[in-house]
Amino acid sequence: MKSKLKKINKKPLIFILIVLVLTIIGGTYAYYYSEVMLPNEFKTMTYNVSVEEEFNNTWGTKKVRFVNNEETNTPVVLRINYNESWRKEIDGVLLSLDNNVNGENVVQKSWTSAFTNDFVDGGDGWYYYKKVLNAEESVQVLESISLKESLISSSPYYNDYKNYTYELDFNFEAIQASSSAVSNIWNKNVTINGGNVTWAF
Repeated sequence: MKSKLKKINKKPLIFILIVLVLTIIGGTYAYYYSEVMLPNEFKTMTYNVSVEEEFNNTWGTKKVRFVNNEETNTPVVLRINYNESWRKEIDGVLLSLDNNVNGENVVQKSWTSAFTNDFVDGGDGWYYYKKVLNAEESVQVLESISLKESLISSSPYYNDYKNYTYELDFNFEAIQASSSAVSNIWNKNVTINGGNVTWAF
């Protein structure tokens, strides 16, 4: 009778050991799964940031602002660049003129104080915003553009400028306001302290 009782008592003990082993394995799996998935946080998150322009196809007003449209608390860091060109298409061939005459740009751009004071040239074609762009906040970078008539009048291509179309296009990238995200995605060193962003180029 004693031997039978010993055998019966071993079964719950074996069951408990199996449950403990499965729990440990499951816990270890969850731990490593979390560790593996964490870096992807920076690549899969999307942000509702947009560029808004106010322009009536004539020289003068061209307001450009970047807006974080998130209603939830989703702060981001921002970098922008712009491209300008003089273009005309003839028989399917795209022609272009130089933006500069005698080393000076033929289009005067009236930048906002936010652009001149709160953006820094990264030396890689991008301008980096030195502040965090919080949810439902915006930053305006351009106020207006104007043609330098006196400058192009001295160019041998003066009449050509009248027949070409000037284009000024802005691009931007935005990611979560995290130094780790910036390092992983943009490969830049940055310090984020409250609403201030310090870039190290």
